[in-house]
Amino acid sequence: MIDIKEVNSKEDLRRFIQFPHKLYKDCPYYVPALDKSEEQLLTEHPALAFCDLRMWTAWRDEKMVGRIAGIINRRYNEIKGQQRIRFAWFDVIEDAEVARNLFQTVEDWGKSQGLTEICGPSRYSNMEKQAMLVDGFDHIASIGADYNYPYYPEFMNQLGFEKEVDYIQYKVKVTPVSERISRLADLLGKKYHVHLREIKDKEQLKKDGYTFLEVLNESYHNIFNFIPLTHEEMTWIIDKNLSVGILDLVSFLEDDNGRLVGIAMSIPSLNRAFQKANGKMWPFGAFHILHDLHKNTSVDLLLTGVLPEYAHTGIHAIYHKQLHEAFLRHGFEYAYTSQQLEDNIAARIWEKYDSEVIARRRCYRRGL
Repeated sequence: MIDIKEVNSKEDLRRFIQFPHKLYKDCPYYVPALDKSEEQLLTEHPALAFCDLRMWTAWRDEKMVGRIAGIINRRYNEIKGQQRIRFAWFDVIEDAEVARNLFQTVEDWGKSQGLTEICGPSRYSNMEKQAMLVDGFDHIASIGADYNYPYYPEFMNQLGFEKEVDYIQYKVKVTPVSERISRLADLLGKKYHVHLREIKDKEQLKKDGYTFLEVLNESYHNIFNFIPLTHEEMTWIIDKNLSVGILDLVSFLEDDNGRLVGIAMSIPSLNRAFQKANGKMWPFGAFHILHDLHKNTSVDLLLTGVLPEYAHTGIHAIYHKQLHEAFLRHGFEYAYTSQQLEDNIAARIWEKYDSEVIARRRCYRRGL
């Protein structure tokens, strides 16, 4: 007997958030999110102004055996002309019947709202974690991506879901900057009249954050699952991310008129620190995170983008060179890319480096 319960109280929410810690407690590749950050995502995120969110947990014999959230992003549906419900925060024991009951609950809600399709895993937008791991189960996850057991995609196939898009993630060895990349960056800068903008301090970085994200709004315009960020969402991202930025790991490209045309942001890899924190910032989580921010051998590439008019110019080589040099100064040995859509031509630049694909994640869809 499987009992599905909706999350309605603070205690329900606590159990919902902490369930994966128990499910993956013996898994060396799982990276727990910070509980407080998850609580804020689920209760305070500005996207909740235009998204309807409901959460459920699954129980058997008084033991929690799964969780799932359903999201109706009404702004996305209106902009894209779709009638979709998203599933997110899906975790389950190795039991297909539990998974079936969880999805049925989300689908029933979607049907009651007149929706015609379910998709995911996807949270409010592609600025949050999305997609399910389908290959690369023996690699530790980055903090910006979820880990799941190999039986998850098996369940998706059994439930009749089909692939919508795949993302791939690269591990890149940090080697000396090649003469070819240096020469290319210099040539492209002169050809297109773009150059690196100096970032003097974190206050300037935060101040420029809105311009940064406005560029991202334009450069990501046609990317899967993206809709323009609202001002409130921009403020959220700046407060949660740019405040911890390390200046020489952030790169802004501007034209001769001072207009921002390209962006890139990296951060030292914090997955090991998050494992040690085990969901808690205090008392020791903050220590591990601060330590790994300043002493690390790996770096995560978080965000990159150029304005659409520069999409096929190759000017990203300019900030690649700058970041590459910064990685060497910091002593990073490996860089981990963010998830790249498999058909993203710009992602092929990683094939010019000593790199390997370490993970593939998938977004699914199915009619209701």
